[in-house]
Amino acid sequence: MSLESVAQAGPPPPDPTVAEIDPAAVRPGQAASEASDGRAAAKATGAMLASRLVIAALGWTGSVIIARILSPEAWGHYTFVFALLGLMAIFTDLGVGRAVMAQLIVDDPEEVARTSSAFIALRLLLGLGGYVIALAYVVILQYPGDVIRATALAGLVIVFATPGHALTVVYQSRHRLMLSAIAESLGQALQLAITIAAAIVAPYLLIFVLAPVVNEVLALSMKTVGIARRDGGLRPSRHVEFARWRSMLLDAAPLAIGFALTIALQKVDMLLLSVLDTFDAVGIYGIGYKFSDILDTFVLAAAGPIATLLVAAWPDEPGVFRQKCRTAGAALGTGGALAVAAFWPSAPQVIGLLYGDRFVVGAFAARLLVLGASLTALIVLGIYLLASAGHARSYPLVALGGLVLNVVLNLLLIPHLSYDGAAIATVATLGAVLVVLWVVIIRTVPIIGMLPLGTLSTLAVVCAAVCLGGTVLVRWVPWPVVSVMTALIVAAVALPLLRASARTPGRHTKVQVSKS
Repeated sequence: MSLESVAQAGPPPPDPTVAEIDPAAVRPGQAASEASDGRAAAKATGAMLASRLVIAALGWTGSVIIARILSPEAWGHYTFVFALLGLMAIFTDLGVGRAVMAQLIVDDPEEVARTSSAFIALRLLLGLGGYVIALAYVVILQYPGDVIRATALAGLVIVFATPGHALTVVYQSRHRLMLSAIAESLGQALQLAITIAAAIVAPYLLIFVLAPVVNEVLALSMKTVGIARRDGGLRPSRHVEFARWRSMLLDAAPLAIGFALTIALQKVDMLLLSVLDTFDAVGIYGIGYKFSDILDTFVLAAAGPIATLLVAAWPDEPGVFRQKCRTAGAALGTGGALAVAAFWPSAPQVIGLLYGDRFVVGAFAARLLVLGASLTALIVLGIYLLASAGHARSYPLVALGGLVLNVVLNLLLIPHLSYDGAAIATVATLGAVLVVLWVVIIRTVPIIGMLPLGTLSTLAVVCAAVCLGGTVLVRWVPWPVVSVMTALIVAAVALPLLRASARTPGRHTKVQVSKS
């Protein structure tokens, strides 16, 4: 369904099952105005970034406790189980959230209510399916009993998280993300409390994997209560129109395939490492992901409001669309460069301090995974850009090529270099996907200069230089000082570049979209 067909469709007949909505409370054009409100998007982004900062800090603390208490093999089991559950996003997301965004920013509150209820129900079903697939995987391949039991319990995370994420998408359609931010932060705080209590009283694998389940239950409960009290068209219908699932899945199909392949190419290294090496190696490699996941978390928090702005600007405002892309690209590039510059020189010291000396051997892999996360940020932007412009069908082939490349490289490198080989394969794959993806964007989206190449190239050169210098300097200067210095240098270079990217108008072509 195109954006034009959504906007031009006439109002549907009244639905008595929709929660009571006062039509006077919804002004004409209110939904589209809210969706395209840059100031509201900035506030929503700020709320989600603050929440992600809290979640990252609390989650990091919990992972440090668990890694230090569990045996190397048990920590490997823990790491593998959650890597497998992360891979289940292939089945639980399917890109539907991005596909229905255009249907959530229309001005008909009844249409929004119907779309919301169908979307939430679909995501719940997908979560149940992902749980069954994850459990079947470890049972059929005859993983150790501890892994099977941990998967059976921890897998409930995706059952509760998938409808919770659907509610977040509904809030995101109006940039009302404060409640989601609070709910997810409180859930993470409860998870840490349970983790600490388990470490003191019952330091067992199954108790530790129970904590994230409780986290998701609390977050989902708060979001559900909040959405039920919302007015202005955000409350879902009390009746689920299952017929809507077909159009949602059809609209999302190209993006779903591409997204599934992207998740697979990012997570397949952990599964291959568990088969080609030991669970101890999986645990060491997983430490690197603890750092890269922090950057991924911030990227995804910022990407939601960005996607809403892009959907609202396409196709009538190509200049605004271009400006939002350039600003987002410069901001994401800066965030990635700062993370790499701060972490690279001090990776062994940071890992040793937080997780213990036995994990320091994975410092090189951790460095590469953080670098890979910075590349992933620009890949995510490209995916959202294609989806917003209605060109999502261009991406699956890119992702498929990346997945094949990653599997081949992992099969070649892991037997010789273990987790370092897996990290090299992952970064090489992400770099290749990034280049090919943006070539595809340039050739398919009729707008010039959506990616600030000058800004990103400058940041890359400066980041590489400070990482090299910091790695040498850390031998004589305390590592916290070195990390702060390298980050400040990158920030000093990035600030004027960010301002320039935001204000440079450049040229753009007029977008023509079929009305059929």
